[in-house]
Amino acid sequence: MRARVPLTILVAFCAVVLLAAVRPASAIPVFARKYGFNCTMCHSTFPRLNDFGQRYRANGYQLPGREEDDQTVLEGPTPLALRTTFGYTSDTFDNLPDEEDVSLFRVEGLDLLSGGLLGRNIGYFMIYTPEINGSNWVEEQPGTLEMANVMFSNLASTKLNARVGRFEPAYVPFSVKRNLSRTPYEIYEFAFPGGPPFSDTQVGIELSGYCNRGYSYALGWLDGSETNESDDTPSDVYLRLAKVFGEGEGQTAGQRLGFTGYFGKARPEGASPGASRESFDRFGVDVSLNHKEWNLGVQCLWGSDDAALWGTPTDVDYSGGFVELNYLPSTKFTGFTRFDWVNTPLVLDEDLTRFSVGGRYHIEDNLAVHAEYSHGSWDGAPLALDASEDFFTTRLDWAF
Repeated sequence: MRARVPLTILVAFCAVVLLAAVRPASAIPVFARKYGFNCTMCHSTFPRLNDFGQRYRANGYQLPGREEDDQTVLEGPTPLALRTTFGYTSDTFDNLPDEEDVSLFRVEGLDLLSGGLLGRNIGYFMIYTPEINGSNWVEEQPGTLEMANVMFSNLASTKLNARVGRFEPAYVPFSVKRNLSRTPYEIYEFAFPGGPPFSDTQVGIELSGYCNRGYSYALGWLDGSETNESDDTPSDVYLRLAKVFGEGEGQTAGQRLGFTGYFGKARPEGASPGASRESFDRFGVDVSLNHKEWNLGVQCLWGSDDAALWGTPTDVDYSGGFVELNYLPSTKFTGFTRFDWVNTPLVLDEDLTRFSVGGRYHIEDNLAVHAEYSHGSWDGAPLALDASEDFFTTRLDWAF
C-alpha cells in the first residue's frame, strides 16, 4: 500500500526547498533561477511558453547558441521548484447524474518540478505530484510521476534530438500542461474506454529536429493505451510535421502550420487475457497565427476507432477541435477565450460544445490571479436529455 503524505510534512518540505532555492536575484522557478532572469525569459505568461521558451525546451534545456557556456545541475542553484493553486470554484451540472455540484474554496494540486543539464547536450525534466489525503479545503491528489524524461540534443546539429522516458509528446501542438485555461481541450480528452487521450503524458522515445526554412519534425514510438498487457510490444507510432513562416516559433511570433498522424493498437477495456489488439488512428491539422498582441490557435482532429474498442456494432469515426484566441498586451495581463467541439457518430450520440473565457493578471512573475467562466453542453447525453455544465473559478497560482 502506498504511504500517504501528511499535509504538515508537505508544508515543511516546501519550506525547506524554498529556503534552499532562494537567491537574491529572484526566487522563481528552476530555469529562471539558474540564469538569474525572471519567468518572462521563457513564458509570455506562465505556464504558456513564448518563442524563446519553446526553442529552449526543444534544445534540451540549454540556451540556443550558448551550449558550451551552460551550467549543469551541479554547478547552478538547487534544481527544484513548486507549483500550486488556491481559490474558489463553482461547478454546477444539469442532467448529468454522474457529476456532483461543487462550490468551495480549496488548495488544488501540488507539483514538485526539477529540470536542468546532466551534461552538455543531456538535459532532463521531471514533475512529481505527491499523494495527498484530501479534506474540505485540500483536494485529494494521487501520487504519480507525471513526467520524467532525458533529452539528448544536437545529435546531428539541430536536426536530430532524442527524448526518452515519460513526456508530453509533440503530437500535441497546444500543450495541455501549459494551457492557460482551467478547462480541458475537449478533443484531447476524448478517447475510447481505457484509451490514451492526447492529454496524457506517454512513455516512449521521441526523435525531433529543426530543419532549414522553418521546418520541424517529431517521430515517436510509445507504450500507448493502458489496456495493453505488460508483455505487449509497444506498437503506437506518430509523426508530426510543422512549418513556421517568418521569425519565431509560432508561439508569440511567426505563423505556424502543423500536421499530425497517430497510429495505435489497444485491447478493449475488460477484454480477456490474450484478446487481440484493435487499431485506432488520429489525424490532425493545426495553425497558430500571431499579429501584434494577438494569438489565434486552431486545432482540428479526426479519429477512427475499431468497433471493439467501444463495444459498438460499427467503427467509431469522430471529429472535433477548438479555436483559441489569446490577448497578450504585456507580461502582466493575459486574456483568453476558446470554443471547443466534439462531434460523435449516432452510435454514441454525445456531441459536446464548450465556450470558455478568462484572464490572468500577474502580481509578480511567479504569482498570478486567474479568473475564468466556462459553459459546456452535451447533445444526446445520458437519459436522452440535453445536459450542461457551468464552471467558474477565481484563484491564485503560485510557482516558486
